[in-house]
Amino acid sequence: MKQIFPRKGLLTLAVLLIVAIAQHAAAETIKLATLAPKGSSWMNSFTAMEKELATKTDGELKIRFYPNGVQGDELDVIRKMRAGLLHAGAMTATGLGEIHKEVLILQLPRMFKTYEELDYVRDHLREELDQAFADAGYILLGWGDIGYYYMFSEQPIDSLDTLRSPNVKMWARSSDRIGLEFTKNADIVNVPKEVSQVLTALYSGQVNAVTTSPYACVALQWYPKLKYMTNLPVNIGVGATLITKETFDLLSSEQQQILRETSAKHHAELIQKIRKDNAKAIEALQKKAGIKMVEFDSASREELDKIASETHNALVGEIYSQALLDQINALLREYRENQ
Repeated sequence: MKQIFPRKGLLTLAVLLIVAIAQHAAAETIKLATLAPKGSSWMNSFTAMEKELATKTDGELKIRFYPNGVQGDELDVIRKMRAGLLHAGAMTATGLGEIHKEVLILQLPRMFKTYEELDYVRDHLREELDQAFADAGYILLGWGDIGYYYMFSEQPIDSLDTLRSPNVKMWARSSDRIGLEFTKNADIVNVPKEVSQVLTALYSGQVNAVTTSPYACVALQWYPKLKYMTNLPVNIGVGATLITKETFDLLSSEQQQILRETSAKHHAELIQKIRKDNAKAIEALQKKAGIKMVEFDSASREELDKIASETHNALVGEIYSQALLDQINALLREYRENQ
């Protein structure tokens, strides 16, 4: 009987089938890494999203999470995503900026007076940002912010003079180009560390002041080594979840649509939840942890705003274009005039 396929052809076909099955299986189980701690609102939201995805796809689409920075810091996660070892990452602007650096503009100091201003600007930029990440090989699944950043410290910081004191060892994220530029312009002594190193640095005394959101300060367990919170919002910490386009393209069109819709829903809910969590955290830090609120004097506030504006301009051409900065300032003026 004549063979329909030669033996060599059958072997080749078998190999191709095995490869196709392996690729399909990899696409169905999305490996997602994040710095977010277990039990935090971020992880609770991601877990709820995963359950809904599994239900809507009859268990065909699942997410395996790597929380608590177990896959390394965000730059490590991006390297692993590029190598195909991870498929997705939920990260802060620092990580996002490694892929599309202009997104860092959303974290400029003293830029947004309210969350609504951020929402207005980001909604207007969404299409451009989606395309920029797609061009870099990623699909933006949704925004998931950290909230307003404040200064938390071991000693009270109520003015620029106290902030510039050599006794203040202010943490600055070593991969945060905007934060490092701002502290340099403000003559603030900083101690560069990545997020995963801060807790140890606080307990060793290398760091005695941090800039972070109230909820993150609680979730990351930094607050026991801090006694004061300065009532001055420095900037808004933004974040988002990305999946590699290579992984996304392996999903069926139906799975892609379900992933986009489900992710958008849970990320929108997460943003509102985090904002409420931050308000509750401020109250809890004062009432339960004994952290005292400190007011920043008005003259220092004005000077810091001037330094912030100088920082905005200094980073033009290095991180973002003058056109983008002008566009955001125009959107802010438009929003404020209509309020």
